[in-house]
Amino acid sequence: MDGEKATPAAAPATPLALHPAVAPLSYLLGTLRGQGEGGYPTINHFSYAEELHFSHSGKKKPVIGYSENMETWLREPMHAESGYWRPKPDGTIEVVIAQSTGLAEVQKGTYNAEEKVIMLKSEIVGNASKVLHYVASQNYLVQ
Repeated sequence: MDGEKATPAAAPATPLALHPAVAPLSYLLGTLRGQGEGGYPTINHFSYAEELHFSHSGKKKPVIGYSENMETWLREPMHAESGYWRPKPDGTIEVVIAQSTGLAEVQKGTYNAEEKVIMLKSEIVGNASKVLHYVASQNYLVQ
């Protein structure tokens, strides 16, 4: 190894400190995987595999990054979306999501960190040609 300098091994990454507004939802951080079944009035019921990833960028930003991918049992892509979850210290939360279909959505709601329940209601759903006011709600429960 004459004339070559050894490159020291990188030190293990130190976990980023959480923003205080993100801390109550820290149980979401990481990757979640599961299977499910779905259906809509216009299509047949279907089975799928799903992966959700939640991340944060440290104590300076009160934001949780989010991405979700769904695929068929044959591992063919079905759906993808990503966005940001913005929890507030008062227990309210805002979520902005963009889907691979071109749809964008703003959801608002509340969270209960002790019970690990997040309740969201769609406020605005839009795409390149129109914006819809949407009143259906979605529930997320992570234990």
